[in-house]
Amino acid sequence: MESTGKYWVPVFNLLENEINVTIANPKWVKAVKGNKDDTKDSKWIGDLFRLGLVPGSYIPCKPIRILREFTRYRYKLTSCRSSEKNRYQNALTVCNVALDSVVSDIFGKSAASVID
Repeated sequence: MESTGKYWVPVFNLLENEINVTIANPKWVKAVKGNKDDTKDSKWIGDLFRLGLVPGSYIPCKPIRILREFTRYRYKLTSCRSSEKNRYQNALTVCNVALDSVVSDIFGKSAASVID
């Protein structure tokens, strides 16, 4: 199977316990130039695989993949939260509210009561 984008992940998750699935990097299985379609590409990849010319990509075990997804999602949420805090602080600055010179934590209880 050629790994293009994230389209291979659900298929791999379904088949990994049933058959031996090889995930191929697209740069190693470049198709023949000309009129391209999925049928020709799949035949080309199959021919390369039968000849042993398709090196499999490293796919970690399922618990590691799940942990990676959760870790990436947590990082994204943390980054979004930091971005929103920066936007909030910028909005206060633009509105001439210099709250950061009065309180040590703009998102603490005392700052929230001043803003309210």
